[in-house]
Amino acid sequence: MHIVTVDEMRALETRADQEYGLTSPILMENAGRSAAEILARSIAENDSQKRSLNSLEFLVLVGPGNNGGDGMVMSRYLERWGGHISSYRWKEQQLTVQGREVAAEDVPAKLAEVIQRCDYVLDALLGTGRSRPLPESMRALLGRVRQEREKRAALQIIAIDLPTGMNADTGEVDPGTIAADVTITLACPKQGFFFFPGRDYIGELFVGDIGLPAGIEQAIQLEMLTGELVQSLLPERPLNSNKGTFGKVMLFCGSPAYPGSAFLAGNSAGRIGAGLITLAVTENMLPIYASAFHESTFLLLPAEAAGSFERVNSIMNSLEGYQALLTGPGLGQSPYIREVILELLESLRAMPDEKRPHLVIDADGLNNLSALERWWTLLPKGTVITPHPGEMGRLCKGLKVSGGNVDRLELARNQAKEWQVTLVLKGACTIIAAPDGRARINWQANPALATAGTGDVLAGMIAGLLAQKVATFDAACAAVYLHVAASDLVSAQIGHTGLLASDLLTQIPRAITRLKEQRGRG
Repeated sequence: MHIVTVDEMRALETRADQEYGLTSPILMENAGRSAAEILARSIAENDSQKRSLNSLEFLVLVGPGNNGGDGMVMSRYLERWGGHISSYRWKEQQLTVQGREVAAEDVPAKLAEVIQRCDYVLDALLGTGRSRPLPESMRALLGRVRQEREKRAALQIIAIDLPTGMNADTGEVDPGTIAADVTITLACPKQGFFFFPGRDYIGELFVGDIGLPAGIEQAIQLEMLTGELVQSLLPERPLNSNKGTFGKVMLFCGSPAYPGSAFLAGNSAGRIGAGLITLAVTENMLPIYASAFHESTFLLLPAEAAGSFERVNSIMNSLEGYQALLTGPGLGQSPYIREVILELLESLRAMPDEKRPHLVIDADGLNNLSALERWWTLLPKGTVITPHPGEMGRLCKGLKVSGGNVDRLELARNQAKEWQVTLVLKGACTIIAAPDGRARINWQANPALATAGTGDVLAGMIAGLLAQKVATFDAACAAVYLHVAASDLVSAQIGHTGLLASDLLTQIPRAITRLKEQRGRG
């Protein structure tokens, strides 16, 4: 599902008109009907009181442009299906209550009554084209709705295309903007939905069909991660399989100060389906891992006193047949470790492309690299890096990187291209960028993931999918989606507070199963 800017959406509509004869009225009719169908279906499935449309009252706030037109078409279908419709045309200050026009002098009082008793407010005031501050009269109208919802939690706000006052490109919001319970966006998700503060105003997101020709948006290089897309990326599990079918992962991770990193990353690689996991550890660390991770095999590394070359040589001599190598989590940032990482990268670059395992670098792997000039020139082809905003800032030599603002998107795309890596820029809506300009954003976000070790789990998941021969960009995308999906399963049981990274591990295969079940039902 492609994500669009305002200009891209306009261009799609222009092409639909000029090349396919899909005029604005046709698109508006399609949009309104689709939005009405989505809302009606959502009410039927989710209304806690199991109410039908003919018992519900809807107030449609109608603006002067196409967004208002979409809202009017939507209300026509809801009324046809039994809903009780009132509409307030903001520009004309005209109110219609269930088919009867209200006299001008009675509008303020009648509007207040409708707001106080309606079940749903449909925000169809302004669409994607608005970037200036809202007029004060519109802010006042939205303010009255906000006050009513504060008194009456059952009142539901439905945004048509996007919440009025939100910038569709940046996610900035006007002070008058109301947070929606549900946003039914039209044709494609808008770029601003994925960045803050706008992300907090969207609520549950649905995408309505306006009838654009299939494939018309294929040239757009920004996509939203969806369950349907991720399901299509996951490898098959044929009956005549063995552990070699699903690949081998080696992990050079962990240290006496951070032993949990290797366990979390290795376990998650196995939980997402890799056939064999090998931890490269020193003898003094072996008892810790052997007692906690029974399924792993081990490569015993020379102690630090043996020198960096011996340790790298030991890893390289054992890499044959491995499809993925993860390094970084929990290694620390000593001069010795930095030297090991540099020698390991040099040895990997010297390998033939067809024999080199896919490399994933996370955490201290990135921190050690960030101390070097032009560090990206040291990476072998096809590397995946997974920085959080702080690590990304260090890789960019002190640049301040936000955790959720729109500047992240351009930065991720530019740096993936410059560094020639698949870049996973972690955050509330994680961005995955490829060297060729493609990018995907994960819509689902879970604050429960803001805890130590969850990044190690994600890095291991990416390595596990790479071992199963999933393409580099696709493996990163699928892992990001399933990582959040697993956290949602945990949160469904314990809430958003208190998740530990290890809680995710058993939920990874459950997230995959749930995805397959949803596809089967869909």
